[in-house]
Amino acid sequence: MEIKKYSFVTFLGTDSFLPGVIALYNSLSIFNKKYPLLVLTTDLVSNESLSILDKLNIQHKHVERIQNPNVLENDQRNFRHMYTKLRIFELAEFDKIVYIDADMLVCSNIETLFNSPHMSSVVAGALNPGCSDWKDLNAGLLVVVPDKTLAGEMYSLVPVLKSNDGSDQGFLHSFYSNWANDKQLHLDHKYNVPAPDVDIYSQLNHFKFSYRNGLLDTDIAVIHYWGYHKPWHYNGRLLNIRSQRVEDRLNMLWWDFYKPADRKLRVFYYTINLIRRKFSALIKRL
Repeated sequence: MEIKKYSFVTFLGTDSFLPGVIALYNSLSIFNKKYPLLVLTTDLVSNESLSILDKLNIQHKHVERIQNPNVLENDQRNFRHMYTKLRIFELAEFDKIVYIDADMLVCSNIETLFNSPHMSSVVAGALNPGCSDWKDLNAGLLVVVPDKTLAGEMYSLVPVLKSNDGSDQGFLHSFYSNWANDKQLHLDHKYNVPAPDVDIYSQLNHFKFSYRNGLLDTDIAVIHYWGYHKPWHYNGRLLNIRSQRVEDRLNMLWWDFYKPADRKLRVFYYTINLIRRKFSALIKRL
């Protein structure tokens, strides 16, 4: 029997999302041990960040940037780099990938997604009454069968196809214009639950989420910390551990996934700096 080659994939366009990549990697490592995570990086990612990925044994691959053809006057969400995410479609060394944005956390085993067809995704946000008119895919999580011919077709249409939001997601809406009507591609909402909507999803749509004393109780498979403010923009040591607000519990969950790597890196850099100081002192004595 032929063994299929699968991988989880995420994208790191600049150093700013490195904490997200690390937390995502840790969450996948806990719940999904069968398939690796590959991080696509660009020339805007520093050597220091690449060294951190190496230190944490996170696989990464350099890809060329794809210029965003849209005029972005107020690019608060960093969309100018996001067309490069389309590089996932050229990863023909894999039979299938599950792409996950770096601002997501995986909360359960999601390896069954590799059984889903090409371009399976979630109509994320649709269970929030305020977003009920959202019918198209959210590109934060995608099941993709890579194909270099398909990728080449996409790249040729980047300057042509309209993006309704100025990002790769809007481009995919145009490229797969019939996606909303193809119900077999619509994944269960649990695979892409927006963090700002967890409370609403829990109240109105029978999802559950609880995080107390390091114990996670949820039927949400993937939490998406979308929006401008990310958990790593806050100091995790200042979070109120007694707070019962869902927002605070979600931030604590993210930090608890991130902290093991944070401690490991602190020890690593402490050791490096100690060696440097001892070496400098030795040179001075000579």
